Parts: sequence; structure tokens; C-alpha cells
Amino acid sequence: MAALSRSDYRDALEVVYAAGEVTSTVAFPELVLDALRRLVPCEVVTFHEHSETRNRVLVHVGEPAGRMTPEIRAAHRRYRHQDPFRPAAGARTTSDVADLRSYRRTGLYRCVDRPLGIAYMLQLYVDPGVTDARIEFDRADSDFSERDRGVLDLLLPHLRQSVRRARPRARLARLSPRERQVVEHVADGRTNAEIAWILEISPETVRKHLENAYAKLGVHNRTAAAAAALRSR
Repeated sequence: MAALSRSDYRDALEVVYAAGEVTSTVAFPELVLDALRRLVPCEVVTFHEHSETRNRVLVHVGEPAGRMTPEIRAAHRRYRHQDPFRPAAGARTTSDVADLRSYRRTGLYRCVDRPLGIAYMLQLYVDPGVTDARIEFDRADSDFSERDRGVLDLLLPHLRQSVRRARPRARLARLSPRERQVVEHVADGRTNAEIAWILEISPETVRKHLENAYAKLGVHNRTAAAAAALRSR
């Protein structure tokens, strides 16, 4: 890994701090992406994920040199099979995964990247093999350096943990307010009878809320439901 400076470590810690403040269902909201963009200067930083609870998560900061148009979106759908990046461990640039001269002859580059002003790209798959969550850095004028790659590889365990923390929050967001209350009480170690007394409902209603919560959380018992609630705190 390239030698990192004191300021590199300081800026990396800013990313860790920002990620630690996140309580939303999205692992990397704009606050975190802004910190990443200060760490690895570029025009645009984007977080992509196909979520089990939503069709697509897409968050970005910065502005591309070119304007995204319906034509560019259509071209991306048409040529996305030409994307040379695949899930892998560690940060990688376009030149790591493809011959740049050959790539720049593809429809994906000519009809999507070039109109947006993307000459160089760096991608970091956050948890390959588990999710397609990835962070993409785009530049117009210069390629990414070994320092850029190294500082992101240093952060990878922390970024991976952010994605894993967001998953139970996303699942819990699917619960109704009453189901969430019941599961939170289960996480605090209360019995169905105690929950029924606190919420002024019948134990049978508590049981029904738990069954509905299990289905939405993708679990089969109160221990796993409690674990999901505790991981989201």
C-alpha cells in the first residue's frame, strides 16, 4: 500500500466519524459521501446498491461535467453489459480491469462516460459476495493514484461495517409502528405478557404482531428479531 500522510489518516478518520453518525436505512448518505470526496478529490462520488427492501439505492454528491439526459440513461441500459468492473476485494481503477484504449472505443464510454465528462473511474465494492453495494469515484482530468487506492483499502473494514449496520435498519423500516414497538420490547427482554400489559393489548395481539414482524424481517423466532433490533440501535 502507498505511504499515507498524517493528513490522509485525519481525513480517513473524518469518514469514519461521519459514517458512525448515520442512523438512516442508507449506509452512505450525502454526509458520508462528502467526506469521501474530500478524502479522494473528484468530480462525483456515488453510492450504488440493489437493496433487498428497495429496488435500488443511488446517492451521489458533486456534479458531473456533463448533464445526465434521458438519452444517456437509455444508452447506459443498452451498453451496461460493457462495464468492465465486477465485484472484487479492494479499490480498483478502470485501468486495473480493462485496457483504456479498448474501453474508450466501447458504446458505454462513448455514449455515457464521455458525455458526462468521466475520463477516469475508481470503484470500491464494499461487501463483495454478500451485496453489490459499491462506491464510485469519477474524475475528468487525471487518473487515481496508489495513494487513493490505499486510503480506501484502509477504510474498507469500516465501510463494510456501515453497510452491515444499515441492513437491519432497512428491514426494521418495513415494520408498522406497533410491530416496531413490540420488537423493541422483545429486544429489551420482555415477555409477551409484559408487552401486552405495557401496550394495553392482548397477548394474542402481541403474538400476531410478532409473526408479522418475523415475516418482514426474514427471521423465524424472537431471538433473531431481537438481534435485528439491537443491531440497528
